[in-house]
Amino acid sequence: MLEFSFHWPPRMLFGPGSRKKIGSELKDTCHKALLVCAKGPFRENGLYEDVRVSLESAGIAVCSMGDVDQNPRLSSVREGAAVCKRDGVDVVVAIGGGSAMDCAKLIAVAALYDCDPYDFVWGARLPITRSLKTVLIPTIAATGTETNPSAVIVNDETREKYYCDCQHAWMVIFDPTVTQSAPPHLVIWGAMDILSHTFEYYFNGYEGSEFQSRFSEAIILSVMHALNTLRDTPGDLTALGELQWCATMAWGGLTKLGRMEPEMTCHWIEESFSGYFDTHHGACLGVMTPRWMRLVCQDRPSLFARFARNVMGILEQNDTLAAQQGVEAYIQWLKSIHAPNTFYDIGKRDFSDAEIEHVVSTAWRIYNGQIGKLRHMTYDDCVALLKSGREPI
Repeated sequence: MLEFSFHWPPRMLFGPGSRKKIGSELKDTCHKALLVCAKGPFRENGLYEDVRVSLESAGIAVCSMGDVDQNPRLSSVREGAAVCKRDGVDVVVAIGGGSAMDCAKLIAVAALYDCDPYDFVWGARLPITRSLKTVLIPTIAATGTETNPSAVIVNDETREKYYCDCQHAWMVIFDPTVTQSAPPHLVIWGAMDILSHTFEYYFNGYEGSEFQSRFSEAIILSVMHALNTLRDTPGDLTALGELQWCATMAWGGLTKLGRMEPEMTCHWIEESFSGYFDTHHGACLGVMTPRWMRLVCQDRPSLFARFARNVMGILEQNDTLAAQQGVEAYIQWLKSIHAPNTFYDIGKRDFSDAEIEHVVSTAWRIYNGQIGKLRHMTYDDCVALLKSGREPI
Protein backbone atom coordinates (compact mmCIF):
# COMPACT_ATOMS: atom_id res chain seq x y z
CA MET A 1 0.00 0.00 0.00
CA LEU A 2 1.04 3.59 -0.58
CA GLU A 3 1.31 6.16 2.20
CA PHE A 4 -1.91 7.94 3.17
CA SER A 5 -3.48 10.28 5.71
CA PHE A 6 -7.19 9.92 6.33
CA HIS A 7 -9.87 11.63 8.40
CA TRP A 8 -13.53 10.54 8.26
CA PRO A 9 -15.53 12.79 10.56
CA PRO A 10 -19.25 12.33 9.87
CA ARG A 11 -21.31 10.75 12.60
CA MET A 12 -23.57 8.10 11.08
CA LEU A 13 -26.92 6.72 12.13
CA PHE A 14 -28.14 3.61 10.33
CA GLY A 15 -31.41 1.77 10.58
CA PRO A 16 -35.11 1.79 9.72
CA GLY A 17 -36.84 4.85 11.17
CA SER A 18 -33.58 6.66 11.97
CA ARG A 19 -34.80 9.76 10.08
CA LYS A 20 -37.17 10.47 12.98
CA LYS A 21 -34.25 10.84 15.38
CA ILE A 22 -32.90 13.97 13.72
CA GLY A 23 -34.58 16.36 16.18
CA SER A 24 -33.24 14.64 19.27
CA GLU A 25 -29.79 14.48 17.73
CA LEU A 26 -29.66 18.21 16.93
CA LYS A 27 -31.62 19.79 19.79
CA ASP A 28 -28.59 20.63 21.95
CA THR A 29 -26.46 22.15 19.17
CA CYS A 30 -28.74 23.72 16.54
CA HIS A 31 -31.55 26.26 16.56
CA LYS A 32 -32.59 26.87 12.95
CA ALA A 33 -32.44 24.46 10.01
CA LEU A 34 -32.74 24.88 6.25
CA LEU A 35 -34.34 21.86 4.57
CA VAL A 36 -32.92 21.20 1.10
CA CYS A 37 -35.17 18.70 -0.66
CA ALA A 38 -34.70 17.04 -4.04
CA LYS A 39 -37.51 17.12 -6.58
CA GLY A 40 -39.47 13.90 -6.27
CA PRO A 41 -42.06 12.27 -4.02
CA PHE A 42 -40.56 13.32 -0.70
CA ARG A 43 -43.17 15.89 0.25
CA GLU A 44 -46.05 13.65 -0.83
CA ASN A 45 -44.75 10.42 0.76
CA GLY A 46 -44.29 11.99 4.19
CA LEU A 47 -40.49 12.01 4.41
CA TYR A 48 -40.18 15.79 4.33
CA GLU A 49 -42.91 16.06 6.97
CA ASP A 50 -41.27 13.46 9.21
CA VAL A 51 -38.03 15.43 9.22
CA ARG A 52 -39.75 18.78 9.70
CA VAL A 53 -41.87 17.54 12.60
CA SER A 54 -38.89 15.89 14.30
CA LEU A 55 -36.90 19.12 14.09
CA GLU A 56 -39.71 21.39 15.24
CA SER A 57 -40.65 19.05 18.09
CA ALA A 58 -37.10 19.47 19.34
CA GLY A 59 -37.43 23.26 19.25
CA ILE A 60 -35.52 23.76 16.00
CA ALA A 61 -37.11 26.25 13.60
CA VAL A 62 -37.30 25.14 9.97
CA CYS A 63 -36.70 27.24 6.82
CA SER A 64 -37.34 26.08 3.27
CA MET A 65 -36.32 26.77 -0.31
CA GLY A 66 -37.25 25.53 -3.78
CA ASP A 67 -36.70 21.83 -4.47
CA VAL A 68 -33.45 20.84 -6.17
CA ASP A 69 -33.13 19.43 -9.73
CA GLN A 70 -31.56 16.02 -10.40
CA ASN A 71 -28.46 17.87 -11.62
CA PRO A 72 -28.11 20.55 -8.91
CA ARG A 73 -27.98 24.12 -10.17
CA LEU A 74 -25.80 26.99 -9.07
CA SER A 75 -28.99 29.04 -8.79
CA SER A 76 -30.23 26.67 -6.05
CA VAL A 77 -26.97 27.13 -4.14
CA ARG A 78 -27.40 30.89 -4.35
CA GLU A 79 -31.02 30.66 -3.20
CA GLY A 80 -30.20 28.44 -0.22
CA ALA A 81 -27.22 30.52 0.87
CA ALA A 82 -29.37 33.65 0.80
CA VAL A 83 -31.97 31.99 3.05
CA CYS A 84 -29.25 30.92 5.49
CA LYS A 85 -27.81 34.42 5.71
CA ARG A 86 -31.20 36.12 5.99
CA ASP A 87 -32.67 33.80 8.61
CA GLY A 88 -29.63 32.90 10.70
CA VAL A 89 -29.61 29.20 9.81
CA ASP A 90 -27.05 27.09 11.68
CA VAL A 91 -27.64 23.65 10.12
CA VAL A 92 -28.48 22.59 6.56
CA VAL A 93 -30.42 19.33 6.17
CA ALA A 94 -30.55 17.55 2.81
CA ILE A 95 -33.29 15.12 1.81
CA GLY A 96 -32.63 13.36 -1.49
CA GLY A 97 -29.90 11.84 -3.61
CA GLY A 98 -26.60 13.33 -4.67
CA SER A 99 -28.29 16.42 -6.09
CA ALA A 100 -29.76 17.61 -2.80
CA MET A 101 -26.72 16.56 -0.80
CA ASP A 102 -24.17 18.27 -3.05
CA CYS A 103 -26.32 21.37 -3.15
CA ALA A 104 -26.67 21.39 0.64
CA LYS A 105 -22.94 21.03 1.20
CA LEU A 106 -22.15 24.03 -0.97
CA ILE A 107 -25.02 26.06 0.50
CA ALA A 108 -23.57 25.43 3.95
CA VAL A 109 -20.24 26.82 2.73
CA ALA A 110 -21.59 29.78 0.76
CA ALA A 111 -23.66 30.88 3.77
CA LEU A 112 -20.46 31.82 5.59
CA TYR A 113 -18.73 33.72 2.76
CA ASP A 114 -19.48 37.03 1.08
CA CYS A 115 -18.54 35.88 -2.42
CA ASP A 116 -20.75 34.37 -5.12
CA PRO A 117 -20.66 30.54 -4.81
CA TYR A 118 -19.66 30.52 -8.49
CA ASP A 119 -16.16 31.35 -7.26
CA PHE A 120 -15.86 28.05 -5.39
CA VAL A 121 -16.65 25.84 -8.37
CA TRP A 122 -15.47 27.91 -11.33
CA GLY A 123 -14.07 31.45 -11.10
CA ALA A 124 -11.14 31.69 -8.71
CA ARG A 125 -11.93 28.29 -7.10
CA LEU A 126 -11.51 29.83 -3.69
CA PRO A 127 -10.29 27.59 -0.86
CA ILE A 128 -12.98 26.48 1.60
CA THR A 129 -12.14 26.36 5.29
CA ARG A 130 -15.48 26.62 7.06
CA SER A 131 -19.08 25.53 6.73
CA LEU A 132 -22.37 25.39 8.59
CA LYS A 133 -23.25 21.98 9.97
CA THR A 134 -24.82 19.66 7.42
CA VAL A 135 -27.04 16.64 8.02
CA LEU A 136 -27.56 14.42 4.97
CA ILE A 137 -30.42 11.94 4.55
CA PRO A 138 -29.82 9.97 1.32
CA THR A 139 -33.02 8.72 -0.29
CA ILE A 140 -31.25 6.50 -2.83
CA ALA A 141 -27.97 4.60 -2.80
CA ALA A 142 -25.73 6.11 -5.44
CA THR A 143 -23.03 8.76 -5.26
CA GLY A 144 -21.54 8.28 -1.80
CA THR A 145 -21.38 12.07 -1.53
CA GLU A 146 -22.89 11.80 1.94
CA THR A 147 -19.49 10.90 3.36
CA ASN A 148 -17.02 12.71 1.12
CA PRO A 149 -16.05 16.39 1.13
CA SER A 150 -16.97 17.43 -2.40
CA ALA A 151 -19.92 18.79 -4.36
CA VAL A 152 -20.77 18.66 -8.07
CA ILE A 153 -22.82 21.58 -9.43
CA VAL A 154 -24.22 22.69 -12.80
CA ASN A 155 -23.78 26.25 -14.07
CA ASP A 156 -27.29 27.26 -15.21
CA GLU A 157 -25.99 29.54 -17.95
CA THR A 158 -23.39 27.29 -19.60
CA ARG A 159 -24.76 23.86 -18.56
CA GLU A 160 -21.24 22.95 -17.43
CA LYS A 161 -20.98 20.53 -14.52
CA TYR A 162 -17.97 20.64 -12.23
CA TYR A 163 -16.95 19.93 -8.66
CA CYS A 164 -15.35 21.67 -5.73
CA ASP A 165 -14.04 20.48 -2.39
CA CYS A 166 -16.33 21.38 0.50
CA GLN A 167 -16.43 20.07 4.07
CA HIS A 168 -17.53 16.70 5.36
CA ALA A 169 -21.08 16.32 6.58
CA TRP A 170 -21.57 16.69 10.30
CA MET A 171 -24.03 13.79 10.39
CA VAL A 172 -25.44 11.24 7.94
CA ILE A 173 -28.71 9.43 8.56
CA PHE A 174 -29.10 6.17 6.65
CA ASP A 175 -32.71 5.01 6.79
CA PRO A 176 -33.33 2.15 4.35
CA THR A 177 -37.10 2.64 4.58
CA VAL A 178 -36.86 6.01 2.82
CA THR A 179 -35.42 4.29 -0.26
CA GLN A 180 -38.38 1.90 -0.58
CA SER A 181 -40.41 4.52 -2.43
CA ALA A 182 -37.83 4.77 -5.23
CA PRO A 183 -38.96 3.10 -8.47
CA PRO A 184 -36.96 -0.05 -9.27
CA HIS A 185 -35.28 1.55 -12.29
CA LEU A 186 -33.96 4.41 -10.13
CA VAL A 187 -32.51 1.95 -7.63
CA ILE A 188 -30.66 0.28 -10.51
CA TRP A 189 -29.52 3.61 -11.94
CA GLY A 190 -28.16 4.65 -8.55
CA ALA A 191 -26.30 1.37 -8.21
CA MET A 192 -24.57 2.02 -11.53
CA ASP A 193 -22.95 5.01 -9.82
CA ILE A 194 -21.83 2.83 -6.90
CA LEU A 195 -20.22 0.35 -9.28
CA SER A 196 -18.58 3.07 -11.35
CA HIS A 197 -16.99 4.63 -8.27
CA THR A 198 -15.76 1.24 -7.11
CA PHE A 199 -14.22 0.49 -10.51
CA GLU A 200 -12.40 3.84 -10.47
CA TYR A 201 -9.92 2.60 -7.87
CA TYR A 202 -10.13 -1.09 -8.73
CA PHE A 203 -9.15 -0.44 -12.36
CA ASN A 204 -6.70 2.41 -11.78
CA GLY A 205 -3.66 0.28 -12.63
CA TYR A 206 -2.29 -0.14 -9.09
CA GLU A 207 -1.95 -3.72 -7.88
CA GLY A 208 0.04 -3.11 -4.68
CA SER A 209 -2.68 -3.61 -2.06
CA GLU A 210 -4.33 -7.00 -1.85
CA PHE A 211 -6.70 -5.92 0.91
CA GLN A 212 -7.94 -2.88 -1.01
CA SER A 213 -8.46 -4.96 -4.15
CA ARG A 214 -10.47 -7.50 -2.17
CA PHE A 215 -12.38 -4.68 -0.50
CA SER A 216 -13.43 -3.36 -3.91
CA GLU A 217 -14.42 -6.85 -4.99
CA ALA A 218 -16.56 -7.20 -1.86
CA ILE A 219 -18.39 -3.98 -2.72
CA ILE A 220 -18.98 -5.07 -6.33
CA LEU A 221 -20.23 -8.50 -5.29
CA SER A 222 -22.46 -7.02 -2.59
CA VAL A 223 -24.03 -4.56 -5.04
CA MET A 224 -24.64 -7.34 -7.53
CA HIS A 225 -26.17 -9.54 -4.82
CA ALA A 226 -28.45 -6.73 -3.64
CA LEU A 227 -29.63 -5.98 -7.18
CA ASN A 228 -30.28 -9.65 -7.86
CA THR A 229 -32.35 -9.77 -4.68
CA LEU A 230 -34.29 -6.64 -5.60
CA ARG A 231 -34.95 -7.99 -9.08
CA ASP A 232 -36.65 -10.99 -7.49
CA THR A 233 -38.05 -9.25 -4.38
CA PRO A 234 -38.63 -5.52 -5.08
CA GLY A 235 -38.43 -3.35 -1.98
CA ASP A 236 -36.41 -5.84 0.08
CA LEU A 237 -35.29 -3.72 3.04
CA THR A 238 -32.09 -5.63 3.74
CA ALA A 239 -30.92 -5.31 0.14
CA LEU A 240 -31.75 -1.58 0.09
CA GLY A 241 -29.77 -1.05 3.28
CA GLU A 242 -26.83 -2.98 1.85
CA LEU A 243 -26.85 -0.69 -1.19
CA GLN A 244 -26.80 2.39 1.06
CA TRP A 245 -23.74 1.13 2.86
CA CYS A 246 -22.05 0.04 -0.38
CA ALA A 247 -22.47 3.58 -1.75
CA THR A 248 -20.68 4.99 1.26
CA MET A 249 -17.93 2.39 1.07
CA ALA A 250 -17.42 3.01 -2.67
CA TRP A 251 -16.86 6.76 -2.63
CA GLY A 252 -16.84 7.81 1.01
CA GLY A 253 -13.07 7.66 1.17
CA LEU A 254 -12.07 4.15 2.26
CA THR A 255 -11.50 2.59 -1.17
CA LYS A 256 -8.89 5.17 -2.10
CA LEU A 257 -6.55 4.52 0.82
CA GLY A 258 -3.09 3.29 -0.11
CA ARG A 259 -3.81 3.46 -3.83
CA MET A 260 -2.99 5.75 -6.71
CA GLU A 261 -5.39 8.28 -8.19
CA PRO A 262 -8.66 6.92 -9.57
CA GLU A 263 -9.44 6.13 -13.21
CA MET A 264 -12.09 8.80 -13.87
CA THR A 265 -12.71 8.54 -17.62
CA CYS A 266 -16.39 7.65 -17.40
CA HIS A 267 -17.21 10.08 -14.61
CA TRP A 268 -15.42 13.03 -16.15
CA ILE A 269 -17.04 12.62 -19.54
CA GLU A 270 -20.44 11.76 -18.06
CA GLU A 271 -20.56 14.84 -15.85
CA SER A 272 -20.34 17.02 -18.93
CA PHE A 273 -22.94 14.79 -20.61
CA SER A 274 -25.57 14.97 -17.86
CA GLY A 275 -24.83 18.64 -17.24
CA TYR A 276 -25.67 19.36 -20.87
CA PHE A 277 -28.55 16.92 -21.45
CA ASP A 278 -29.92 16.99 -17.87
CA THR A 279 -29.99 13.20 -17.81
CA HIS A 280 -29.63 10.91 -14.80
CA HIS A 281 -25.99 10.67 -13.75
CA GLY A 282 -25.99 7.05 -12.58
CA ALA A 283 -27.98 5.84 -15.57
CA CYS A 284 -25.50 7.43 -17.99
CA LEU A 285 -22.64 5.74 -16.15
CA GLY A 286 -24.50 2.47 -16.56
CA VAL A 287 -24.40 3.00 -20.32
CA MET A 288 -20.79 4.19 -20.52
CA THR A 289 -18.97 1.90 -18.09
CA PRO A 290 -19.30 -1.47 -19.89
CA ARG A 291 -18.32 0.19 -23.17
CA TRP A 292 -15.24 1.66 -21.51
CA MET A 293 -14.42 -1.79 -20.07
CA ARG A 294 -14.58 -3.33 -23.53
CA LEU A 295 -12.33 -0.59 -24.87
CA VAL A 296 -9.53 -0.83 -22.28
CA CYS A 297 -9.61 -4.37 -20.89
CA GLN A 298 -6.64 -5.41 -23.04
CA ASP A 299 -4.53 -2.45 -21.91
CA ARG A 300 -4.10 -4.19 -18.54
CA PRO A 301 -5.47 -7.70 -18.96
CA SER A 302 -4.21 -8.80 -15.53
CA LEU A 303 -6.58 -6.33 -13.82
CA PHE A 304 -9.59 -7.41 -15.82
CA ALA A 305 -8.68 -11.08 -15.56
CA ARG A 306 -8.71 -10.73 -11.79
CA PHE A 307 -12.15 -9.14 -12.01
CA ALA A 308 -13.27 -11.96 -14.31
CA ARG A 309 -12.16 -14.69 -11.91
CA ASN A 310 -12.90 -13.16 -8.51
CA VAL A 311 -16.14 -11.36 -9.36
CA MET A 312 -17.64 -12.98 -12.45
CA GLY A 313 -16.49 -16.55 -11.76
CA ILE A 314 -14.57 -17.01 -15.02
CA LEU A 315 -12.26 -20.06 -15.00
CA GLU A 316 -10.12 -19.22 -18.06
CA GLN A 317 -6.39 -19.20 -17.13
CA ASN A 318 -5.16 -17.01 -19.99
CA ASP A 319 -5.38 -13.39 -18.80
CA THR A 320 -6.19 -11.96 -22.22
CA LEU A 321 -9.09 -14.32 -22.78
CA ALA A 322 -10.27 -14.11 -19.17
CA ALA A 323 -10.36 -10.31 -19.32
CA GLN A 324 -12.60 -10.38 -22.37
CA GLN A 325 -14.85 -13.07 -20.96
CA GLY A 326 -15.20 -11.23 -17.67
CA VAL A 327 -16.33 -8.02 -19.33
CA GLU A 328 -18.83 -9.87 -21.49
CA ALA A 329 -20.17 -11.75 -18.46
CA TYR A 330 -20.60 -8.44 -16.65
CA ILE A 331 -22.52 -7.03 -19.62
CA GLN A 332 -24.83 -10.04 -19.60
CA TRP A 333 -25.45 -9.53 -15.88
CA LEU A 334 -26.33 -5.87 -16.53
CA LYS A 335 -28.90 -7.04 -19.05
CA SER A 336 -30.33 -9.54 -16.54
CA ILE A 337 -31.15 -6.77 -14.06
CA HIS A 338 -32.45 -4.43 -16.79
CA ALA A 339 -29.71 -1.84 -16.41
CA PRO A 340 -29.83 0.97 -19.01
CA ASN A 341 -28.37 -0.23 -22.28
CA THR A 342 -28.40 2.95 -24.40
CA PHE A 343 -28.87 6.65 -23.82
CA TYR A 344 -32.37 6.30 -25.24
CA ASP A 345 -33.28 4.18 -22.20
CA ILE A 346 -32.79 7.22 -19.97
CA GLY A 347 -33.89 10.14 -22.13
CA LYS A 348 -36.38 10.23 -24.98
CA ARG A 349 -34.61 12.80 -27.12
CA ASP A 350 -32.03 13.11 -29.87
CA PHE A 351 -28.39 12.76 -28.86
CA SER A 352 -26.93 14.22 -32.04
CA ASP A 353 -23.32 14.04 -33.23
CA ALA A 354 -22.96 17.80 -32.81
CA GLU A 355 -24.25 17.71 -29.23
CA ILE A 356 -22.03 14.79 -28.29
CA GLU A 357 -19.00 16.56 -29.71
CA HIS A 358 -19.94 19.66 -27.73
CA VAL A 359 -20.09 17.55 -24.56
CA VAL A 360 -16.66 16.05 -25.25
CA SER A 361 -15.23 19.49 -26.05
CA THR A 362 -16.48 20.71 -22.66
CA ALA A 363 -14.93 17.80 -20.77
CA TRP A 364 -11.73 18.11 -22.81
CA ARG A 365 -11.40 21.79 -21.88
CA ILE A 366 -12.24 21.30 -18.20
CA TYR A 367 -9.68 18.52 -17.76
CA ASN A 368 -7.06 19.99 -20.11
CA GLY A 369 -7.17 16.99 -22.43
CA GLN A 370 -5.96 14.70 -19.63
CA ILE A 371 -8.74 12.11 -19.58
CA GLY A 372 -7.93 8.51 -18.80
CA LYS A 373 -5.42 6.84 -16.49
CA LEU A 374 -5.46 3.20 -17.50
CA ARG A 375 -5.55 4.42 -21.10
CA HIS A 376 -4.97 8.03 -22.06
CA MET A 377 -8.07 8.84 -24.08
CA THR A 378 -7.71 10.89 -27.23
CA TYR A 379 -10.43 13.36 -28.15
CA ASP A 380 -11.64 10.95 -30.82
CA ASP A 381 -11.68 8.09 -28.28
CA CYS A 382 -14.00 10.14 -26.05
CA VAL A 383 -16.31 11.01 -28.93
CA ALA A 384 -16.48 7.39 -30.05
CA LEU A 385 -17.18 6.20 -26.49
CA LEU A 386 -20.14 8.56 -26.17
CA LYS A 387 -21.50 7.91 -29.64
CA SER A 388 -21.47 4.17 -28.95
CA GLY A 389 -24.01 4.75 -26.21
CA ARG A 390 -26.69 5.26 -28.84
CA GLU A 391 -26.52 1.67 -30.04
CA PRO A 392 -27.33 -1.45 -27.97
CA ILE A 393 -24.35 -3.25 -26.53
